[in-house]
Amino acid sequence: MYSTKRKLSGLSGLQLQLAYNSLLKLRQTIVYEASKEEEDSNEEDFEQQIDTMLCLLGSKLEGPMSFTFSGVTIEDLTKLKIKLTGRLRLKPDRDTRIAETTSLGQSALWSSENLYRQLNLLESLIPRTTEASARAWIDAFFFRASAMIPPDKSMVLNMEHIVPATTISPSSLQTLSGFIDYTAVVVDKRRVEFLLDTSQLGSLGRIMPSSFFVMEAKLSDPSEHVAQAVYEMYACGKFLQKKVLRGALTDGHDWMFLFIKFNDNYDGASYQQSRLLKLRATKDVDDRPVIHRPWADLIAAILSYWVQNSFEDLGSDDWFEVEHLE
Repeated sequence: MYSTKRKLSGLSGLQLQLAYNSLLKLRQTIVYEASKEEEDSNEEDFEQQIDTMLCLLGSKLEGPMSFTFSGVTIEDLTKLKIKLTGRLRLKPDRDTRIAETTSLGQSALWSSENLYRQLNLLESLIPRTTEASARAWIDAFFFRASAMIPPDKSMVLNMEHIVPATTISPSSLQTLSGFIDYTAVVVDKRRVEFLLDTSQLGSLGRIMPSSFFVMEAKLSDPSEHVAQAVYEMYACGKFLQKKVLRGALTDGHDWMFLFIKFNDNYDGASYQQSRLLKLRATKDVDDRPVIHRPWADLIAAILSYWVQNSFEDLGSDDWFEVEHLE
Protein backbone atom coordinates (compact mmCIF):
# COMPACT_ATOMS: atom_id res chain seq x y z
CA MET A 1 0.00 0.00 0.00
CA TYR A 2 1.31 3.42 -0.93
CA SER A 3 2.30 5.43 2.10
CA THR A 4 1.36 9.09 2.30
CA LYS A 5 3.87 9.68 5.11
CA ARG A 6 6.41 12.33 4.15
CA LYS A 7 9.86 13.09 5.51
CA LEU A 8 10.04 15.94 7.99
CA SER A 9 12.03 17.92 5.44
CA GLY A 10 9.24 17.58 2.87
CA LEU A 11 11.77 16.23 0.35
CA SER A 12 12.47 12.76 -1.00
CA GLY A 13 15.86 11.21 -0.37
CA LEU A 14 17.12 12.14 -3.84
CA GLN A 15 15.75 15.66 -3.61
CA LEU A 16 17.36 16.08 -0.21
CA GLN A 17 20.74 14.98 -1.51
CA LEU A 18 20.50 17.33 -4.49
CA ALA A 19 19.49 20.23 -2.25
CA TYR A 20 22.33 19.48 0.15
CA ASN A 21 24.87 19.28 -2.67
CA SER A 22 23.68 22.54 -4.25
CA LEU A 23 23.76 24.36 -0.91
CA LEU A 24 27.25 23.07 -0.19
CA LYS A 25 28.48 24.32 -3.58
CA LEU A 26 26.90 27.71 -2.86
CA ARG A 27 28.70 27.87 0.51
CA GLN A 28 32.07 27.12 -1.09
CA THR A 29 31.47 29.75 -3.78
CA ILE A 30 30.76 32.39 -1.16
CA VAL A 31 34.04 31.68 0.60
CA TYR A 32 35.90 31.86 -2.73
CA GLU A 33 34.36 35.16 -3.78
CA ALA A 34 34.80 36.64 -0.34
CA SER A 35 38.55 36.36 -0.74
CA LYS A 36 38.41 39.11 -3.40
CA GLU A 37 36.67 41.77 -1.37
CA GLU A 38 35.46 42.28 2.17
CA GLU A 39 31.76 41.84 2.82
CA ASP A 40 29.50 43.43 5.38
CA SER A 41 27.95 41.82 8.44
CA ASN A 42 24.71 40.98 6.62
CA GLU A 43 26.57 38.74 4.18
CA GLU A 44 28.42 37.17 7.10
CA ASP A 45 25.06 36.38 8.71
CA PHE A 46 23.99 34.81 5.42
CA GLU A 47 27.02 32.51 5.53
CA GLN A 48 26.05 31.47 9.06
CA GLN A 49 22.50 30.73 7.90
CA ILE A 50 23.82 28.51 5.13
CA ASP A 51 26.01 26.62 7.61
CA THR A 52 22.94 26.06 9.81
CA MET A 53 20.89 24.82 6.83
CA LEU A 54 23.68 22.43 5.86
CA CYS A 55 23.64 20.94 9.35
CA LEU A 56 19.85 20.57 9.29
CA LEU A 57 19.79 18.98 5.84
CA GLY A 58 22.69 16.70 6.74
CA SER A 59 20.80 15.43 9.76
CA LYS A 60 17.85 14.44 7.53
CA LEU A 61 19.85 12.46 5.01
CA GLU A 62 19.73 8.70 5.22
CA GLY A 63 22.98 7.21 6.50
CA PRO A 64 25.92 8.96 8.22
CA MET A 65 26.33 11.97 5.93
CA SER A 66 28.13 14.17 8.48
CA PHE A 67 31.15 13.16 10.55
CA THR A 68 32.67 14.92 13.54
CA PHE A 69 36.30 14.92 14.65
CA SER A 70 35.99 13.02 17.91
CA GLY A 71 36.40 9.28 17.83
CA VAL A 72 38.29 9.22 14.53
CA THR A 73 40.67 6.30 14.06
CA ILE A 74 43.63 5.54 11.81
CA GLU A 75 41.29 3.25 9.86
CA ASP A 76 39.07 6.26 9.13
CA LEU A 77 42.09 8.14 7.76
CA THR A 78 42.87 5.21 5.47
CA LYS A 79 39.34 5.33 4.06
CA LEU A 80 39.91 9.01 3.23
CA LYS A 81 43.22 8.18 1.51
CA ILE A 82 45.18 10.00 4.22
CA LYS A 83 48.47 8.20 4.77
CA LEU A 84 51.42 8.54 7.14
CA THR A 85 54.48 8.87 4.89
CA GLY A 86 57.28 9.89 7.22
CA ARG A 87 58.63 11.13 10.54
CA LEU A 88 59.70 14.69 11.27
CA ARG A 89 63.20 14.66 12.72
CA LEU A 90 64.84 17.67 14.36
CA LYS A 91 67.81 18.99 12.43
CA PRO A 92 71.24 18.76 14.07
CA ASP A 93 71.66 22.57 14.28
CA ARG A 94 68.84 22.93 16.80
CA ASP A 95 71.08 24.14 19.67
CA THR A 96 72.39 27.02 17.55
CA ARG A 97 68.90 27.95 16.46
CA ILE A 98 67.57 27.83 20.01
CA ALA A 99 70.25 30.32 21.08
CA GLU A 100 69.31 32.60 18.17
CA THR A 101 65.57 32.55 18.84
CA THR A 102 65.71 32.86 22.64
CA SER A 103 66.60 36.53 22.28
CA LEU A 104 63.48 37.26 20.22
CA GLY A 105 60.89 39.27 22.13
CA GLN A 106 63.13 39.71 25.15
CA SER A 107 61.71 43.17 25.84
CA ALA A 108 58.15 41.87 25.64
CA LEU A 109 56.07 40.60 28.54
CA TRP A 110 56.37 37.04 27.22
CA SER A 111 60.14 36.82 27.01
CA SER A 112 62.00 33.53 27.32
CA GLU A 113 62.72 34.19 30.99
CA ASN A 114 59.10 34.99 31.77
CA LEU A 115 57.97 31.84 29.95
CA TYR A 116 60.08 29.74 32.33
CA ARG A 117 58.79 31.70 35.32
CA GLN A 118 55.21 31.04 34.21
CA LEU A 119 55.80 27.34 33.58
CA ASN A 120 57.53 26.89 36.94
CA LEU A 121 54.57 28.60 38.61
CA LEU A 122 52.07 26.37 36.84
CA GLU A 123 53.92 23.24 37.96
CA SER A 124 53.14 24.07 41.59
CA LEU A 125 49.81 25.84 41.07
CA ILE A 126 47.54 23.81 38.75
CA PRO A 127 47.13 20.02 38.74
CA ARG A 128 47.12 18.63 35.19
CA THR A 129 44.06 16.45 35.70
CA THR A 130 41.76 17.81 32.98
CA GLU A 131 42.11 19.14 29.45
CA ALA A 132 41.00 22.54 30.72
CA SER A 133 43.90 22.69 33.18
CA ALA A 134 46.38 21.50 30.53
CA ARG A 135 45.48 24.55 28.48
CA ALA A 136 47.21 26.80 31.01
CA TRP A 137 50.53 25.42 29.75
CA ILE A 138 49.44 25.60 26.11
CA ASP A 139 48.38 29.23 26.50
CA ALA A 140 51.80 30.13 27.91
CA PHE A 141 53.54 28.68 24.84
CA PHE A 142 51.22 30.51 22.44
CA PHE A 143 51.82 33.78 24.30
CA ARG A 144 55.57 33.28 24.05
CA ALA A 145 55.27 32.34 20.35
CA SER A 146 53.31 35.53 19.68
CA ALA A 147 56.12 37.62 21.20
CA MET A 148 58.53 36.12 18.64
CA ILE A 149 56.48 37.31 15.64
CA PRO A 150 58.10 40.09 13.52
CA PRO A 151 57.00 43.59 14.62
CA ASP A 152 55.01 44.27 11.44
CA LYS A 153 52.88 41.16 12.02
CA SER A 154 50.45 40.01 14.71
CA MET A 155 49.04 36.69 15.82
CA VAL A 156 45.35 36.18 16.44
CA LEU A 157 44.55 33.16 18.59
CA ASN A 158 41.12 31.50 18.49
CA MET A 159 39.83 28.90 20.92
CA GLU A 160 37.02 26.43 20.20
CA HIS A 161 37.04 27.35 16.51
CA ILE A 162 34.13 25.98 14.47
CA VAL A 163 34.91 24.19 11.21
CA PRO A 164 31.83 24.34 8.90
CA ALA A 165 30.69 21.26 7.01
CA THR A 166 33.29 20.37 4.38
CA THR A 167 33.01 17.56 1.85
CA ILE A 168 35.27 14.56 2.48
CA SER A 169 36.17 14.05 -1.20
CA PRO A 170 35.23 15.53 -4.59
CA SER A 171 32.87 12.63 -5.33
CA SER A 172 31.17 12.42 -1.92
CA LEU A 173 28.32 14.20 -0.17
CA GLN A 174 29.67 13.18 3.22
CA THR A 175 31.08 16.04 5.25
CA LEU A 176 33.47 16.77 8.09
CA SER A 177 32.71 19.35 10.75
CA GLY A 178 33.40 20.08 14.39
CA PHE A 179 35.36 22.15 16.88
CA ILE A 180 39.12 22.77 17.06
CA ASP A 181 40.72 23.62 20.40
CA TYR A 182 43.07 26.30 19.03
CA THR A 183 43.79 28.01 15.74
CA ALA A 184 46.43 30.70 15.23
CA VAL A 185 46.61 33.14 12.34
CA VAL A 186 49.40 35.59 11.50
CA VAL A 187 48.40 38.73 9.60
CA ASP A 188 49.50 42.29 8.94
CA LYS A 189 48.69 44.54 11.89
CA ARG A 190 46.05 46.41 9.87
CA ARG A 191 44.04 43.18 9.59
CA VAL A 192 44.04 42.32 13.28
CA GLU A 193 40.92 44.29 14.20
CA PHE A 194 38.90 42.51 11.53
CA LEU A 195 39.87 39.07 12.86
CA LEU A 196 39.25 40.07 16.46
CA ASP A 197 35.69 41.06 15.50
CA THR A 198 34.86 37.73 13.84
CA SER A 199 36.05 34.21 14.53
CA GLN A 200 34.28 32.45 11.65
CA LEU A 201 36.54 30.30 9.52
CA GLY A 202 34.91 31.59 6.34
CA SER A 203 36.00 35.11 7.24
CA LEU A 204 39.63 34.19 6.63
CA GLY A 205 38.93 33.99 2.91
CA ARG A 206 38.43 37.76 2.85
CA ILE A 207 41.89 38.67 4.10
CA MET A 208 44.00 35.76 2.78
CA PRO A 209 46.20 35.30 5.89
CA SER A 210 49.73 34.01 5.47
CA SER A 211 49.10 31.17 7.91
CA PHE A 212 46.51 29.10 9.74
CA PHE A 213 47.83 26.78 12.45
CA VAL A 214 45.74 24.02 14.06
CA MET A 215 46.23 22.86 17.64
CA GLU A 216 44.50 20.00 19.44
CA ALA A 217 44.72 19.73 23.24
CA LYS A 218 44.55 16.35 24.97
CA LEU A 219 45.03 15.33 28.57
CA SER A 220 46.39 11.84 27.90
CA ASP A 221 49.31 10.76 25.69
CA PRO A 222 49.08 12.95 22.55
CA SER A 223 50.33 10.12 20.34
CA GLU A 224 47.01 8.34 20.95
CA HIS A 225 45.08 11.16 19.27
CA VAL A 226 47.00 11.67 16.04
CA ALA A 227 44.08 10.55 13.87
CA GLN A 228 41.74 13.20 15.28
CA ALA A 229 44.29 15.99 14.91
CA VAL A 230 45.09 14.99 11.30
CA TYR A 231 41.35 14.77 10.58
CA GLU A 232 40.92 18.34 11.83
CA MET A 233 43.82 19.61 9.73
CA TYR A 234 42.41 17.81 6.69
CA ALA A 235 39.01 19.49 7.11
CA CYS A 236 40.57 22.94 7.58
CA GLY A 237 42.88 22.56 4.59
CA LYS A 238 40.01 21.51 2.34
CA PHE A 239 37.81 24.33 3.55
CA LEU A 240 40.55 26.94 3.06
CA GLN A 241 41.70 25.31 -0.20
CA LYS A 242 45.35 25.14 0.90
CA LYS A 243 47.68 22.39 -0.26
CA VAL A 244 49.81 22.41 2.90
CA LEU A 245 48.88 22.85 6.55
CA ARG A 246 50.80 22.56 9.81
CA GLY A 247 49.52 21.74 13.27
CA ALA A 248 50.33 20.22 16.63
CA LEU A 249 48.98 17.92 19.28
CA THR A 250 49.81 18.42 22.95
CA ASP A 251 48.86 18.01 26.58
CA GLY A 252 50.93 21.08 27.50
CA HIS A 253 53.98 19.00 28.45
CA ASP A 254 54.39 16.63 25.51
CA TRP A 255 54.28 18.14 22.03
CA MET A 256 53.91 16.47 18.63
CA PHE A 257 54.09 18.53 15.44
CA LEU A 258 52.12 17.47 12.35
CA PHE A 259 52.47 18.33 8.68
CA ILE A 260 49.86 17.51 6.02
CA LYS A 261 50.05 17.85 2.23
CA PHE A 262 46.99 17.33 0.04
CA ASN A 263 46.76 15.17 -3.05
CA ASP A 264 45.58 16.58 -6.36
CA ASN A 265 41.96 17.74 -6.32
CA TYR A 266 42.04 17.42 -2.51
CA ASP A 267 41.25 13.73 -2.78
CA GLY A 268 43.28 12.37 0.15
CA ALA A 269 46.57 13.54 1.64
CA SER A 270 49.89 12.49 3.13
CA TYR A 271 51.12 13.50 6.56
CA GLN A 272 54.23 13.36 8.72
CA GLN A 273 54.54 13.54 12.48
CA SER A 274 57.35 14.37 14.86
CA ARG A 275 58.39 12.40 17.88
CA LEU A 276 57.14 13.76 21.19
CA LEU A 277 59.08 16.75 22.48
CA LYS A 278 58.80 16.65 26.27
CA LEU A 279 59.11 19.25 28.97
CA ARG A 280 61.35 18.02 31.75
CA ALA A 281 60.97 19.21 35.33
CA THR A 282 62.85 18.51 38.57
CA LYS A 283 62.87 20.02 42.08
CA ASP A 284 65.32 22.67 43.26
CA VAL A 285 66.95 22.77 46.69
CA ASP A 286 63.79 24.34 48.12
CA ASP A 287 61.67 21.52 46.64
CA ARG A 288 60.13 23.80 44.03
CA PRO A 289 59.53 22.48 40.48
CA VAL A 290 61.89 23.79 37.82
CA ILE A 291 61.51 23.27 34.06
CA HIS A 292 64.74 22.13 32.40
CA ARG A 293 66.25 24.38 29.76
CA PRO A 294 66.23 24.63 26.78
CA TRP A 295 63.15 22.46 26.10
CA ALA A 296 60.57 25.22 26.55
CA ASP A 297 62.61 27.51 24.29
CA LEU A 298 62.78 24.77 21.66
CA ILE A 299 59.03 24.12 21.68
CA ALA A 300 58.16 27.84 21.65
CA ALA A 301 60.55 28.52 18.77
CA ILE A 302 59.14 25.68 16.66
CA LEU A 303 55.59 26.76 17.47
CA SER A 304 56.28 30.37 16.45
CA TYR A 305 58.00 29.34 13.21
CA TRP A 306 55.29 26.85 12.29
CA VAL A 307 52.46 29.28 13.00
CA GLN A 308 54.09 31.84 10.69
CA ASN A 309 54.76 29.29 7.93
CA SER A 310 51.78 26.96 8.25
CA PHE A 311 50.89 27.14 4.53
CA GLU A 312 54.48 26.50 3.41
CA ASP A 313 56.21 23.26 2.48
CA LEU A 314 59.16 22.10 4.58
CA GLY A 315 62.24 24.04 3.49
CA SER A 316 65.95 24.22 4.20
CA ASP A 317 65.42 26.70 7.05
CA ASP A 318 62.83 24.56 8.86
CA TRP A 319 63.34 22.98 12.27
CA PHE A 320 62.54 19.52 10.92
CA GLU A 321 63.57 17.27 8.09
CA VAL A 322 61.52 14.32 6.85
CA GLU A 323 62.59 10.76 7.48
CA HIS A 324 60.50 8.90 4.91
CA LEU A 325 58.96 5.55 5.79
CA GLU A 326 60.18 2.62 3.74
